[in-house]
Amino acid sequence: MKKLTAAIAALALYFSASAFGPEPTNDVTNLMKPTDAKTVSAAKVGRQITSAFKKNYSQATELSWKEKEGLYFAYFKHQGEDLMVAYTPDAELFAVARQIKLADLPGAVSQKIAEKYSDCTFSSQATEIEMDGYKGIYLAVDNKNSTRLVKFYQDGEDEVIQKTKKKVLVGSVM
Repeated sequence: MKKLTAAIAALALYFSASAFGPEPTNDVTNLMKPTDAKTVSAAKVGRQITSAFKKNYSQATELSWKEKEGLYFAYFKHQGEDLMVAYTPDAELFAVARQIKLADLPGAVSQKIAEKYSDCTFSSQATEIEMDGYKGIYLAVDNKNSTRLVKFYQDGEDEVIQKTKKKVLVGSVM
């Protein structure tokens, strides 16, 4: 139960920052930089977590740490890629997130987008999150009526995570 609660908290971090706004072109970068998480030093993160991080990402650059609800988030560059990893207080790797270009999406996901979302516009990149061995690809999708955050599975199946209806102005201007 604790792990499920932590998973929900972690996902909320990604998508609460500003996934949706008045324009469909919100950058997915905002999903990976939650504004309500507290910036912390490596000393505050602790030796156990920083050691686990260094073991997996020894070539990381531009490292910064944040903490929210007991999870520690490392934001960094690794081999030219922007990454975010989340650790539990026990130094367990909880989740890994990375940005991916729409051209690099799995074929099944690209096909689903072409079939089901052809009347929509998209953010410039998607966010891939791997947690407990499962990968999900999150993409902000916009059409004339709503903005949605859609999770795509590797097999192309999709699930709307959040939907915001657009306001419609009614009346005339004189």
